[in-house]
Amino acid sequence: MSEKASGNKRSYWKLIPGFGISAFFLWRTLKSIRLDRLQSMRVEHPAWLPVIIAFVAAGYTLRAYRWYFMLRSSQASFGACFRVLLTSLAANNILPFRIGDFMRIFAYAPDVNAPSSTVFSTVILERLLDIFTLFAFLTAGLWGLHGAANPASFHNHALSAHIVGGITVLAALGLGLLLFGATLLQRLMEKLVAKYGNHPRTKKLSEWALPLFDAVAHLSFIGRIWLLVVSVVVWSCESMIFIATAAALGLVTHARGPFLAAVLSNLSFLVPSAPGGVGPFEITAKQAMMSQGVDGGGAAVYALLVHIIVFFAVTGVGGIAFLLHRKERGSLTKPLSEDLATLPAELPAP
Repeated sequence: MSEKASGNKRSYWKLIPGFGISAFFLWRTLKSIRLDRLQSMRVEHPAWLPVIIAFVAAGYTLRAYRWYFMLRSSQASFGACFRVLLTSLAANNILPFRIGDFMRIFAYAPDVNAPSSTVFSTVILERLLDIFTLFAFLTAGLWGLHGAANPASFHNHALSAHIVGGITVLAALGLGLLLFGATLLQRLMEKLVAKYGNHPRTKKLSEWALPLFDAVAHLSFIGRIWLLVVSVVVWSCESMIFIATAAALGLVTHARGPFLAAVLSNLSFLVPSAPGGVGPFEITAKQAMMSQGVDGGGAAVYALLVHIIVFFAVTGVGGIAFLLHRKERGSLTKPLSEDLATLPAELPAP
């Protein structure tokens, strides 16, 4: 057996734990749905459907704009950034090992006039901005209207705003140091590389850290603030998708229920699972709604529906963009496996 075939076989074995995690959490979500409860679910307020579509469109357009803003120095076009971003998100939804990120970094870097190292640094910065914003939203969602910590309950365990707030503070300090101390961090990393450059861990760390620091250092102070603002608006649009879906179904709950569902289901992508976050997404959205008084069956159906909305919207638009681009390049009949075979075995991350 060739070394490449052996590597592919090992990669397939790595899929098993993720699919097992997804299957377990999906079972936990679906077991509370009774057939009569499922049949009784209706779109009680169709007027909310255009609202859902509007916020889906606004949210992902703003994500593309944020990435376009990061790549301004490469003279990338907004259209190319939108197409590549949606294509990579769609690929992440249906292919394992986050192949969509590999495609954006290595296969589509020429489309945005940037080297792979630059695209890689923007992907990392996106992730950090998203995680910080989500933790900030989670802290806000767990606090009562009068400033008192009002915990949500998950399987009879309280998720306190004090604990999440501490995590948010640490995340804010780390992100603040990155955004406003990138030059200092870059110098420290260069000294570390000069002293311990032969160590494998140091090499791995420098491969992603130095491009990231360099990408941030090229942004103005106002530009860094603007990225934070856009990130907040992006996740506000995402939250409105969840809130509008609950309103369309006529679920009786405070807005904090779907707000927490939006935050926790997106944080659940940090959990290894099948492509698209199937399983962890549903169970966290369900538990968030149940913590605010929605019955288990209704919360489960809601979690499935909102995931279907987001999944098919992104995958559909991204898939169309991918096929149109392949047609323009004259490679529509070329097997996708040939393109995937050219991607590296792993991202240059520690």
